[in-house]
Amino acid sequence: MKPVVVFDFDGTLVDSNQLKYDAYFQILPVSEKVEDITRQVLSRIYEASRYVIIRELVDRLMEKGLMDIPRDTDPESLTDELARRYGKIVLEGAMTCPEIPGAGELLDRLHRTGTPLYLSSTTPEKPLNQIVTHRGWSGYFRKVFGYPRRKEDTLLEIMATEDIPAHRIMVVGDGESDRTSADRCGAAFACVKEKKLPWDLIIRFATEN
Repeated sequence: MKPVVVFDFDGTLVDSNQLKYDAYFQILPVSEKVEDITRQVLSRIYEASRYVIIRELVDRLMEKGLMDIPRDTDPESLTDELARRYGKIVLEGAMTCPEIPGAGELLDRLHRTGTPLYLSSTTPEKPLNQIVTHRGWSGYFRKVFGYPRRKEDTLLEIMATEDIPAHRIMVVGDGESDRTSADRCGAAFACVKEKKLPWDLIIRFATEN
């Protein structure tokens, strides 16, 4: 029963956090008030799914009269359209942005040792798979999990699939949602800080357990 390693994606394997943050400003009207509200929303719920974030932005901006939209446009359809535009920007950027230093090498090393690897992200699952395939990493992961799956539920599914207790799983990520999901399930957690993967901690967990 080999230990399992579950990776987050943005900010953990690829340096895409800034491009995802900037993309919200690109899909909204350009004004100082809009930018202020966008920053406020992102400061509170940046780790939420894009649909949750965009829906809150739509509601806030419509309430303030800062979005010029047709009268018959409802918030849900507007959210879907903005999410589509956002997804296009992020998909193109995440396919080509730099990887976190050493990410590909680490995945290859763990894969060669037979360590079961999974990917768990708040990025919608279909485009996430496209990005992973484009970067040549799909062969490393037993399964790729994305939105609308919750990270905690993903860990429970992995535990059941691998027939493994939580303490034999390590979550690697840069966000509070990664740490929280690991804590709630009883899994180990390795934090990515300042674009640095904790290589020694991950390798030791994968090979010495």
